[in-house]
Amino acid sequence: MKARLLIVLFLLVLSGWSHQVYNQQQKRNWLAHQGNARAQHQLANHNWKLNNRTAAYYWWQRSAKQHYFPSIESLINEFPAASETWLELAVAAGDPAAQRQVASAELTDQNTSINQWQSRWVNSSDSWLQSKFELIERYKNNGQCHMEINVVAADAGEKRRYLNFLSAVQNAPFDTRNWCISFTLDETLSCVTDTQRKRASCRSEQQFGKRVILADQGIASADSQTLTLTRDSSEAVIQHELGHWLGFADEYEMSDALAQKFCYGYYDHDSLNIIVTEAHNEYSVRQVKAVYKSLPWKAELSSWQDIATQKQGKWRLGSSKEAAVGLFKADTCNAIDDRQAWRPVNTRTAMEQHDTKLWPEIYLRLLEQKTNAFDLDANSDLRQN
Repeated sequence: MKARLLIVLFLLVLSGWSHQVYNQQQKRNWLAHQGNARAQHQLANHNWKLNNRTAAYYWWQRSAKQHYFPSIESLINEFPAASETWLELAVAAGDPAAQRQVASAELTDQNTSINQWQSRWVNSSDSWLQSKFELIERYKNNGQCHMEINVVAADAGEKRRYLNFLSAVQNAPFDTRNWCISFTLDETLSCVTDTQRKRASCRSEQQFGKRVILADQGIASADSQTLTLTRDSSEAVIQHELGHWLGFADEYEMSDALAQKFCYGYYDHDSLNIIVTEAHNEYSVRQVKAVYKSLPWKAELSSWQDIATQKQGKWRLGSSKEAAVGLFKADTCNAIDDRQAWRPVNTRTAMEQHDTKLWPEIYLRLLEQKTNAFDLDANSDLRQN
């Protein structure tokens, strides 16, 4: 008797539970048909578990069009062939991750200008996008530019490289606060790679005081007006090439053609980090003092004797290895037999090997002194005018 009673009670409970589940399903279905995005998502999940892909797709899509992100995420995961469509829905739903993904892809889109890209994403809450807009804003022309640079590209698909250049400038060890950098298109831009040194060589109709050319292939290079970068140009390479504009010469061995110009003084470059002397083994006191007076880093030394050593009454250029600042051989003019290049430190710097990313403190001080002197001259000219 008791067993029968228990069975009856169990059946009653089961019936009540089943009826409750049925009512919940009916309510969910009714809400889904009424346009409730959350109910549509739940109904899609239910159909997906039953392996009814068509119905699941239908309800996820209806929910996603109302910017319900869980449905958008399900569509991206389960129907990746149409991921671009679902990403655009996620963007419209305000999802930061989707905004970042689509915005990143648009950086290489030739049909999206830099202004269109900025207009579309300027209000995004994504931290990565915000950092890009901060970069652009930081180097926007504010009328107080110490250096104006135009980044020249063949098409709008080079926006990512423009932003990478801005990032390299921001991360540089030298002061770039008053630099102004803009992005310019030149459809006539053409580049080739020279056969001898594999350097990229470009022609552009855009003429500016300072310009950065974005080339495809070859080795990066710089002259007094143009910095040519390739797709392989890392942040360290960019900073090395910028170093030339700021007054730093290469500390690795120059090519014979360039060494002929630079080491014999035919090249217009007042280097902060390199001086060149004749390759003598012995010097007189007068000659050592003359070299000392010519040093851009003379103020960092206590006397002319810091740059030479005496043996048996003869003087030879070169500081002791232990000296933090002095006169040390550089490889710059090794291609020229009768010239010797010298630098102020006895270590590999970013101007010898860019991957070291080493910019000695003395280099930064010399650059600061040069900048301050330039500012004084500019202010003097303004007062005279």
